[in-house]
Amino acid sequence: NGLTETLNTLQNESKVALNTVESLEGFTTDIQNGNWDAVLTACQTLKLPTNKLILLYEQVVMELLELRETDVARQMLRTTEPLQILKQEEP
Repeated sequence: NGLTETLNTLQNESKVALNTVESLEGFTTDIQNGNWDAVLTACQTLKLPTNKLILLYEQVVMELLELRETDVARQMLRTTEPLQILKQEEP
């Protein structure tokens, strides 16, 4: 939508990120309940430091492994940018 594009343009040009989620309470609840699809979707619009993204994705992969979702965990390890960065930094 046009407003989202405008927001992205303003953030890129000003080098200042708004870093908000629709509902802080909902975001917190999603994290506490392990609703990682919603958390990762919300984080896509945030300008988070790489080290924080790596920690988030590591947590998601660890929980997927605990749930025996090895194929999904493996796919995340191979395809997500934060985990690729981690792989390069700490092979």
